[in-house]
Amino acid sequence: MYITRWATKNEIPLLAEYWFKMACEMGEKDGIPIPNVERINEIKNLFLKESEENNLSFRVAVDKNGNIVACAGGLIRMEYATPLSEEQTPFGWVICVYTINNHRRKGLASQLVEEVCTWLKERGAKRARLWASSQGRRIYESIGFSPMLDMEKVL
Repeated sequence: MYITRWATKNEIPLLAEYWFKMACEMGEKDGIPIPNVERINEIKNLFLKESEENNLSFRVAVDKNGNIVACAGGLIRMEYATPLSEEQTPFGWVICVYTINNHRRKGLASQLVEEVCTWLKERGAKRARLWASSQGRRIYESIGFSPMLDMEKVL
């Protein structure tokens, strides 16, 4: 049995650690650069700053013992909807989606992402985007995210 709720400011350091674990897993599976340990403090400070400015909120899933076992963040940015847009509009990013191993495959990530998307919409975002690992793409597509093709050239 799990409940979901908004994370508190005191829980942000743990969420930064979950971001680090998520980034390491993505690096191992998809070959993207793995962040160094010092990056956790940078991310923690960024999460705190954006939370204080009301641009970032986290949903967490808590187990029966009150432990956070999954998280997903919503980040609001002002961006151009398309390269030819004349004005910036609120744009949502879903960040730091992570579930502890023995709590996976229970629908927690999907539920938290949906709750974050509702928050982003309430904040004025018309679209939300996320960076998905190869393992997570199927989950995000099942809740309405469109697959996008990123193009890259190594220089």
